[in-house]
Amino acid sequence: MNILSLKYFVELAKELHVTNTAQKLYISQQNLTQHLKRLEDHYGVILFNRKPKLSLTYAGELLYQTAQKIINEEISLINKFTDISEKGVGKFRLGIPSYRAQTCLPLILNSFYKKWPNITIETTDQNSEKLEYMLFSNEIDVFVGIMPENNPRLNVIPLIKDKIYIVASNELLEKYFGKSWINLKNDAKNGISIELFAEFPFLLPKAPSQLRNSIDTCFREFDIRPNIYFEAMTTDILLPLYPHGYGAFFCTQTRLAMLKNMYKDVNAFPVRSLNDSLIYHNLVLAHHKEQSIYSYIHDFIEIAQNVFKEIEKERV
Repeated sequence: MNILSLKYFVELAKELHVTNTAQKLYISQQNLTQHLKRLEDHYGVILFNRKPKLSLTYAGELLYQTAQKIINEEISLINKFTDISEKGVGKFRLGIPSYRAQTCLPLILNSFYKKWPNITIETTDQNSEKLEYMLFSNEIDVFVGIMPENNPRLNVIPLIKDKIYIVASNELLEKYFGKSWINLKNDAKNGISIELFAEFPFLLPKAPSQLRNSIDTCFREFDIRPNIYFEAMTTDILLPLYPHGYGAFFCTQTRLAMLKNMYKDVNAFPVRSLNDSLIYHNLVLAHHKEQSIYSYIHDFIEIAQNVFKEIEKERV
């Protein structure tokens, strides 16, 4: 029995699918099952029920909980050695949604790897709620995402205020506002009430998500029951629908930059709440107070802060 077998077991316990796990680990299914058999022989227990579908046995559940702790301890040990090693070889686990990673990681990694060329960064792409949970369970070391409220157990570093926009095509605006939509576009650059869009069909991200929560809150404030034409798993699915005029949709300023890269002239209006303030998400970087922050993670955090300061300057 070795640490590699435990790592393979943990991944299979998460996926509960041999083929998918083997592909994720870049090994053969035969190699994966050999590691599993090695663990079962070592402990003298059956770890998985094979039928009717793959699931953990009681013994498997116990090992899964312990194996995660063992793997985390090993990572922690490697990171401690990294702090005292001249070679600086180590790893840290970063939780960040993919669309945000596209915006900031190229800029962050350019500076980071100049100082820490032997550090492996393992990224996890999930929504902010899931990543926050993973931070508490020590599955990731650093979280970049939306956090509506600060948690006393976390060190939370504000990065930017990501404004929320309502987006609609020329055809859609003309259909509901007539020729006056051009004036609306000029007048509403600094914010608009969604009351003006109450009759529009909407394309919305499915709940639960931070963006959907903010949108639904805004609808409730104005006592609007939206005409939902289409719901998507993520906002990324909605971006290519923009020119077709199926409905208005919402996106953050970060995703708006992606939309503007896809289409030249985008009609996007910052959304104002009932008290006339702009609606935005607090994008933060967070790490657990009880977990050690090694030199290279500290440097990553500092570089990330500087990168987001530059991003914020470009938005003004």
